[in-house]
Amino acid sequence: MKIKNFFLSLFMGLLLIGFSSGEVLADEEAMGKIVKLSGLLKIQRSGETSWLTARRQTDVFFGDTLTTGEDAVAVIQLVDDSIMRVHANSKIVLNTKVSPVEKKNSVLLFFGRLWNKISKKALRKKVFEVQTPTAVCGVRGTDFETASYEDGTVLIRVNTGEVEVDTEAVQKTLATNQGTQVSFEQKDIRVESDFQPDWEQDQATSREKLLGDGEKYGGYVHDEIYKRRDDLKKLVDRAAELKATKEDLRHKASQAKEAGDAEAYEAYQIEIQKITEAQKMLNQKIAYEGRRLECHFGLFSHYGDLAKDPEISKRFKGREYILNQLDDIESIYAEFNAMVEEGMKMSMEDMEDLMDEMRDKMDAFKNKKKSGSIFEELN
Repeated sequence: MKIKNFFLSLFMGLLLIGFSSGEVLADEEAMGKIVKLSGLLKIQRSGETSWLTARRQTDVFFGDTLTTGEDAVAVIQLVDDSIMRVHANSKIVLNTKVSPVEKKNSVLLFFGRLWNKISKKALRKKVFEVQTPTAVCGVRGTDFETASYEDGTVLIRVNTGEVEVDTEAVQKTLATNQGTQVSFEQKDIRVESDFQPDWEQDQATSREKLLGDGEKYGGYVHDEIYKRRDDLKKLVDRAAELKATKEDLRHKASQAKEAGDAEAYEAYQIEIQKITEAQKMLNQKIAYEGRRLECHFGLFSHYGDLAKDPEISKRFKGREYILNQLDDIESIYAEFNAMVEEGMKMSMEDMEDLMDEMRDKMDAFKNKKKSGSIFEELN
């Protein structure tokens, strides 16, 4: 492998990463706007504690949290011409915890019902997914509906195209007019043709199941949060290990360069490239665990709201369990956010440095004549 070609290919790959980073993280521009609205829709901007009441033509942004009231329906048109309809009694978050190296839009549906029509433009550019506490829906087609109810039941119906459903226990693809129902207790995906759920009745049944045994369903979410927190810790520790290993290899590469050992220098650079690829994959895993954890936090927080409601709490069996666990869950949420931020930073910052280095090398290649020494080419 020629060292010049090695750097050229690595540079081009990292340059593509840079473009995808800018695309996904351009969060100051509106993702879309509310084009139709009936009933109450509230929006909480990322990093803020207050809520604003939305109206038609209100913009939505990366990281926004949206909640709809009783009998409310909101239609959002995204800048890529995709359409999203948020039904009553729903809570979603737009595009949170997305890795800079991922080309995707991710919507977190904590609870409620969401209909999506994904534009061809969006599908050409990136993957679209809907995350729920129970399953992840990766979109390959255009028109589908997802409901995530309070007891963890998830319903998916595909009107047109294909949707890949992943419960982490099993993964299957649904085609046009197919659907499925999964839950905390039923992870298997049973594909049904001509799937026609009774959305409203299923939602009401879910509420009654939750209120009849809050400790049972709260326990499912509680255990998932603790498990994912432990998994995330391992990923962050791995990010630290890779970072340390890369720093050591860079030091050795520098020594080889000073000694004029071209063969050793190239070998170290190849190992550095391997670690860069591992960091890229790790960054995606950290982002994925972040989205999964946030879905569960969102649902458990909702359980806390129900347990505190003066009327609902009267018939909420197991509300004491929810309230007793709430403080611990909220403290884990703060810990989790810090871990995700640190893990993604550690797994990306070296790649960003290497991109800058590669740009410098490419400029040098353009301005220098060929030399017999690879070190002269690289300086």
